[in-house]
Amino acid sequence: MMFLRILFTTLTIPLLVSLWLADRAYSYPSSDEYTDLPQSYSLAVNATAAEPETTTAQAVVPPTTQYQINRGDTLFQIARDFEIDVNDLMAANDIQDPRGLTVGQTLKIPSAGAGAGASKTQPKIIKKVINTTLTAYTAGFESTGKKASHPMYGITFSGLKAKEGRTIAVDPNVIPLGSTVFIEGIGIRKAEDIGSAIRGSRIDVFMNDLGQAKEFGVKKNVKVYLLNRENI
Repeated sequence: MMFLRILFTTLTIPLLVSLWLADRAYSYPSSDEYTDLPQSYSLAVNATAAEPETTTAQAVVPPTTQYQINRGDTLFQIARDFEIDVNDLMAANDIQDPRGLTVGQTLKIPSAGAGAGASKTQPKIIKKVINTTLTAYTAGFESTGKKASHPMYGITFSGLKAKEGRTIAVDPNVIPLGSTVFIEGIGIRKAEDIGSAIRGSRIDVFMNDLGQAKEFGVKKNVKVYLLNRENI
């Protein structure tokens, strides 16, 4: 009888303690105040379903030295978009009164904002600076719903055949179709396509390879410069 008591004490009590500790380690609040799962748990559960997200390295701005004033622009906003000091911007353009901007006026962007890669050829005039989210797509069924046998396979909304290194899909209310843009870290692209999921400042970059498109992931807070057609 004594042997059975010792055996019970030796095996049962550690088991109960371990179960009690395990319950504490994985318990969640019972109130509604904290209903979200911990981030580490959420990521582990959704790792296969979540969109890959990457951070874009800072790149030089497009080959340009000029910016065209739009309605509502301020010197402070322009200086912030090009990451330069507003005083440098005023000095470069001999501006005495920052309130004296006019729509259509062009400003010279100091070299600190123009970047080391500025073109030695005709300068590009920037009409607009947009903060965007980038994704990528292909001509395939997974992106467009069209199979290779479809007569419009690979054809953009503008009627041109999609081409890697040139084609992007945009919201035409933000970037008009036919516009040429410079995407920070990517380069010059042309707005030739639209998409049901492309709304607001989001841009879809066309790629031939599905694997590369998936690897591209989601890039947030990327600057895109809308270029003046007359200077392209």
